[in-house]
Amino acid sequence: MVRVNRVRRIIRKVDPWTVLKVSFVFNFIISLTIVLGFSILWVLLVNAGVPQGLEEIARRLALLDDNASLVGNVEVLFSSVLFFATVYLLTQTAITTLGAFFYNLISDLVGGIEVIVLEESYTDPNQKPREKNKENTETAMMSFSKTIGKFRKEKNTKDSFIPPEMPRPDVPRDIEEETLTETFKNYPKDDT
Repeated sequence: MVRVNRVRRIIRKVDPWTVLKVSFVFNFIISLTIVLGFSILWVLLVNAGVPQGLEEIARRLALLDDNASLVGNVEVLFSSVLFFATVYLLTQTAITTLGAFFYNLISDLVGGIEVIVLEESYTDPNQKPREKNKENTETAMMSFSKTIGKFRKEKNTKDSFIPPEMPRPDVPRDIEEETLTETFKNYPKDDT
């Protein structure tokens, strides 16, 4: 049996070094894809005779001289594609890294981005589901009132105060809230 809990998480900081590494690798793969894709496309077009056909059409329309070439030097074409791919790689990596710095500055002002996450927990199908039990459930207010009761008891013995483990507020629990008056009714009153 799968049990799903909705949990709120807030993204407060993004590590710029991690963003730099991830964006560099991601943009490197995109740049490599652009260069290899252009190379494969060029080889396919040359084998199909497209550049030669375009040059022949341009010569017939008198747009191109007999000795001129429409495509020109192929090395210049490939070096310009490689240059633009490198410029793309560096600029996109710099932009995403600067974006991480700006996000950290802005999140200090506004508090970050809130994300709701679903957490799944798997239980044994033969196991009976847990029932809500009042004696096993403990809220933050109950923990606080127990802490006050322990502090009153330890005040008489002059021992050092040891705070109990408080429940984490970001961890979802199936609990029934007990009111403050019900909490204080459970503790005996000190007549000191």
